[in-house]
Amino acid sequence: MNKNLLAGMAMTLATGATVAAPEAGPIEMSGYMRVGGGVNAHGTRQVCFALPGADAKWRLGNECDHVIEPTFDARLASSDELQWHVRAMPSSYNGWSAIDSQTGKLNPRFGQAYTYLSGIQALGGGKAWVGRRFYNRLQLGINDQFLENNDGEGMGLEDMKFGPGRLSAGLVISPQTSRPDNRLAMPIRYEGIKTLPQGDLAVYLTPSVQRRRSTPLPPGAASADPKGLALGLYQTLNWSASSSTLLGLRRDRTGDETNTRFVVQQGGMLPTVATHWDAIGEYRLNTKAGVDSRWISLGGRTDTHLSGPFRALVELGGDQVRPDNAPTRQMAKLTVAGAVSLGEEASSRPTLRLFVTHAAWNDATRVQLSERLQQVYGDQKSGTSYGLQFESWW
Repeated sequence: MNKNLLAGMAMTLATGATVAAPEAGPIEMSGYMRVGGGVNAHGTRQVCFALPGADAKWRLGNECDHVIEPTFDARLASSDELQWHVRAMPSSYNGWSAIDSQTGKLNPRFGQAYTYLSGIQALGGGKAWVGRRFYNRLQLGINDQFLENNDGEGMGLEDMKFGPGRLSAGLVISPQTSRPDNRLAMPIRYEGIKTLPQGDLAVYLTPSVQRRRSTPLPPGAASADPKGLALGLYQTLNWSASSSTLLGLRRDRTGDETNTRFVVQQGGMLPTVATHWDAIGEYRLNTKAGVDSRWISLGGRTDTHLSGPFRALVELGGDQVRPDNAPTRQMAKLTVAGAVSLGEEASSRPTLRLFVTHAAWNDATRVQLSERLQQVYGDQKSGTSYGLQFESWW
């Protein structure tokens, strides 16, 4: 065969392969970071205040951890509407306490590492995913509470247009449990249901079952592996661009333990000053082996723009836990902070805060305090912390 013809065919094939090959996109980076440090009133390392038996704590000036979560998203290939992506998040939580005592090195982890295919028209424009990811999260901001959370390894279909809303469903083996028990959750989420002109409804349904355990049960533990079922209803009301309300009702059951929860979160701007405010009220009834425990939480935060980059923040919250078989525990926490932020909005980041946090509790709480709080304030019914905190997302 003619050498020129061979060369021409090779060039044609190479050109065709170049044209047909999917084109990768740039790598996009986002993330979150929170670091800080402080001291308590006795001069040792900062302590954080949480009521034993409560499901959350008030977070302003009350976070004793370090978090960094840089997230990288790369488009691997695209064709028509379809796009293949891979997302990875090499992260570290409680950073300094995770430093290896032998090597002095920080021990990172992969909080997320998964791939997804978006723009699937047969799924109503939804996407498919597989891997390890933060999944099905519904979070309250000022107390950092997750009303819904199915983080773990698995697979699923997400954001499929179906009827009046968007449907998501997955299979997840969650590592976010107290033991590596290989529990399998099947979260289903249906959201964006227009119920009012200014409001949407989201429904979360999560059945779960126990797969074969990776570790043996402790001596004396029940051999039965209970099934679980959780149902959450969340109504959002958007009154304006800066004012919204979340109403939530959730009930979950695993074996002989049930939780019934009602929560209201309200946020908005005060009409005459540059102050954004958030408030949360929550009631949770826990029943286990026939014994009830009630948690009541109420609190709020104001965030006022003063001038230029300067802000003033105040957060006040109170919690009460009332077990049927023990005295009632109570704790109140107040934080006053000054901040420097990039921007005038309450959500402007980066921000650097200088804070003073004071908490007070009753005798029933004092004997139930965490080990760290016992070390510092074990014989007292109040405590104070001072510190600096940096926070940013991008």
